[in-house]
Order: sequence, then C-alpha cells, then structure tokens
Amino acid sequence: MRYVLIMALVLTCTTPAFAQTPEEWFAEAGMHFKKGEYPEAISLYDQILEEIPNNFDALEKKGIAYSNVGRHPDSLEQFFTILQYRPDDVTALTGMGLGFGNLGEYQEALSYFEKAYELDPNSTTVRNYKEFAEKVITKYPYIPTPKPTDSKVYSATIPDWARGTASAWLDGAINDSEFGSALEYLLVQGVVQVSALDDPGTLESVRDGAAVWAKGAGDAELVPLIHHLINTENIQYVVTKTSEDVKRETDLFKKYVREVTRAVDKEKRYIEYPNPSEDVIKKFLRDYKKWNFEEEVAKAATGFPDPVFSIIDEVMVIYYTVYVNEQPSGLPLDHKSTLEESLAYWEEQRFNIRDREARFEFIVTEKKYEANVWITWVVRDIGEGVLGHAHIGKGAVEVALGDYNCDGAFQLYDISSVKHVMTHEIGHSIGLKHVDDASNIMYPSFTPSFAYCLMQIS
Repeated sequence: MRYVLIMALVLTCTTPAFAQTPEEWFAEAGMHFKKGEYPEAISLYDQILEEIPNNFDALEKKGIAYSNVGRHPDSLEQFFTILQYRPDDVTALTGMGLGFGNLGEYQEALSYFEKAYELDPNSTTVRNYKEFAEKVITKYPYIPTPKPTDSKVYSATIPDWARGTASAWLDGAINDSEFGSALEYLLVQGVVQVSALDDPGTLESVRDGAAVWAKGAGDAELVPLIHHLINTENIQYVVTKTSEDVKRETDLFKKYVREVTRAVDKEKRYIEYPNPSEDVIKKFLRDYKKWNFEEEVAKAATGFPDPVFSIIDEVMVIYYTVYVNEQPSGLPLDHKSTLEESLAYWEEQRFNIRDREARFEFIVTEKKYEANVWITWVVRDIGEGVLGHAHIGKGAVEVALGDYNCDGAFQLYDISSVKHVMTHEIGHSIGLKHVDDASNIMYPSFTPSFAYCLMQIS
C-alpha cells in the first residue's frame, strides 16, 4: 500500500500542467472583448504578444480595446506598430486617425483618414471619419503640434569628387540618371547610408540641399536627394528598415504623442470626439420616455385608428397617417431623410388586395391621436438580435440605432442599415409578414453594418 501511495505522489508531482495556446488565448480574449471587458482582453493580448511578437491581429484588437477605454496614447502605439510593418493596413490607419482625433490633433487625424480612404474608398466607416475630420477642422481652427525632428548623425565621409558631380547635375551638365549612377555606386560600396525613416522632401528642397552640400555643407543635406533619385528610379537601390530604424521611429512617435497630449492640456483645446456613438446614448437617456415607445409597443395596437382607403381609377389607395417622433438634437447621422425614402419605397409598390390593384400613401402628422402608425428610433436593448419591431397593420414602430455586438461598446449602425430595418418594419405596419425570399425586404434576417466601429473595417 505504501508503494502505491508513493507512485501516486510521484505522478501528481511530475505531470505537467497544460498551458493555454495562443489560439485559446485569442478565443478567451475575444469573449472578454465582446462583453466590453477590455482590461481582461488586453491582458490576454499581451500574453499572445509575448509568445508571438508583433502579431498584427492581437495589436489591432489591443489598439481598439485601449481606444474604447479612453487610453488613446496606448491605442496609437499599437496601431503605429502595425504600420511600421504594414503601412497600407486600413484598420491601423483609421485607428491612428481615431486616436489623434480623440486627442484633438485633427490635422494629423485627417492625414491618416485620407490615406485609409485612398486605399478603401468603399468603407462607410472610413468615409464617416474622414468627413468628421474635415468638418471639425473647419469648425475649430487650431495650430497643429509640431513633430519632433530626427537627431540622427551622419558620420560617413563622402569623397570630394561626388561634390563636383553634384555641381555638374545642378548646372544641367549631367542628367538625373547619370548623377544617380554615381550616388548608387556610393550606396553599394557602403560609403553612403540612408534610412527608411529619412524625409525625402520636395524636389525644390532636394535641389536646395544639394546646392549647399556641393558647397561644403554636411553630408546630411544629401540624404533627401538620394531618396528622391531612388523614388524616381534613377538609383536602383532598395532602402530597408533596420531594427535601429524601427526603434528610432518608435521613440520619435512616442515623443510626438507626448507633445500632442501636453499641447492639448496647455491650450485647453476643445475636443469633439470622432466616434459619436457614446454621446448618442447620453442624448437618448436624458429623456428616456420621450424617445421611446416602449409602453405602446408592449400593448396591442387596437387603440390606434384604422387606415382609410378610396378607389381611384379602379385602384385601391390605402392612406396611412404617420406620426414621426422627434430625435435628440445634434445627432451625427440623418435618419429622417432616409425615413422619407422608406415611405417612398412602399408607395412605389403595387399589391393585389381582394382581387384589386392596391397601393399605399403616407401622410405625416404632428398629432399622435390621429396617426395609424407611430415611428421612432431608439438606442435601448429591444431584445437579443432584434433590430426593430412593429405591430402588424397599425401601431408603433421602433428601430434600433446601434448595439454592442461589433466590439463590446455601443456602436451606431450606418445609415443604410437603419434605412433597411425601418423599411422592413414599416412593411409590418402596413400589414406585411415575413417571407422566405432572402432578396425581399420582408426577409426576417439581416446583418447590420456599423458607422464608426473599427472592427467593421476588419
């Protein structure tokens, strides 16, 4: 018996614990993320990044999580790291714009939104952010925070004959290709070194720098010219980013973000946040009963007057009087104009009722008591997976403006999604039921898109 106990003890002590894999960390982090439990998600993404440095998916999610808890410098750092290796990553570019917008550095934000828009002009999210930055710069002029300059020292000594060659190029005695060949030789021989982080400058500044260098100025003046000739393919040379470059670039960026934060605090700069979703919730909660028809929806629609109809040229015209609820002032997206499009959609349709052609007409009223249908937009939870609801034939219509399903925080739907749901719910209010045809507006399933959620881009 003693032998058995010892063996059990040995087995207990020597059996290794099974550590979680990065895939399991991702799954667990994703569950926290969806619930809005961002600190827990960030901790797991940190573990992933320890195992797989520069994992872009983890960096992206971590950047979004930091943004959602208001840690904008930390968020920017994640997106910046992605861009060091993937400069055309649309989500990271948009995240950078969002971060700088949240810090009130709108010019810098716009530069990132514009690049993201160039790469993905069909993204509603990118377009919304770009339009925001353009408007806010006009409304709130400010002096952009200067970017810190690079203090790298160029210690290589370039032979004197190269200065003579530069003078000949400036005088037009040799062309760009000939001058490029001379400088390419110096690059290949390692006499001249350039960095992927150097500012290539404009053609005018390049010529000015070359002129002062030819007259004996320091070799750093020649660097923008070399980049210009590489970019114009007069020098066949690939500039790679070294680990030293990455570290230098990161240090400069962090310094810039610190200076932006200090400038905003010092100037007491007014900040209008790029993603208005959270502010929309606050607006609706200030007068909950005014914006919601929760009680009316819970009741039967029998208290609403019935629609009337008339026969015009053998066509049954059914008249619905509609009361449209107000919306809080200053909402970022215009849903009332899309409601007009939804009503117009149903007015254009033709139906067969009692063996007679029929159509609908809508009359908007400001008097609730005479309306067959009441319409409003809401931000409260109206049920898991429920985007809107309506009584059949008459009654109240409520359409949700957003939910928490994109990234764990409340995010507004885009205009086209709200319009789709509104058109569907008005269909119910005029008596239509669900259909099995997925292409029909009355199909019961629909996946909305979001107006400002970075996860939507991914």
